[in-house]
Amino acid sequence: MKNLFIFLSLMMLFVLTACGGNKYDGAIDDVINQYKEKQDDSDPIYKRDNALVRVYDGGKYIQFAFYLPKDAFRELTSYTYYEKVGDKYQEMDGMPMNGENDRLGLSRKTPDYEEAKGKETKLEE
Repeated sequence: MKNLFIFLSLMMLFVLTACGGNKYDGAIDDVINQYKEKQDDSDPIYKRDNALVRVYDGGKYIQFAFYLPKDAFRELTSYTYYEKVGDKYQEMDGMPMNGENDRLGLSRKTPDYEEAKGKETKLEE
């Protein structure tokens, strides 16, 4: 009986570990929630499973944009950037809305983590 309990405990631990998210989940949720709080309306496009998210420099910078409805004239909203300052993330000013040629050179780097519509994107090394 004791061995069965240990076996079941180990299996449950394995299952929970396999179902866990990535190490940036909390930070991504935090910056998206900050962004949503700043918006005046509760537009349903402002949610993580409708976003393109990129994390750079071990979580120091997070860039994201939301997918627009199919009938829109472009695919994504303007990009928003957040920087980790201490234990919190702050929105960055003066960054390009198209996600290219930013002052930090992030557009030329491969992100540490990327997801599109809530699903991790496999990045090339």
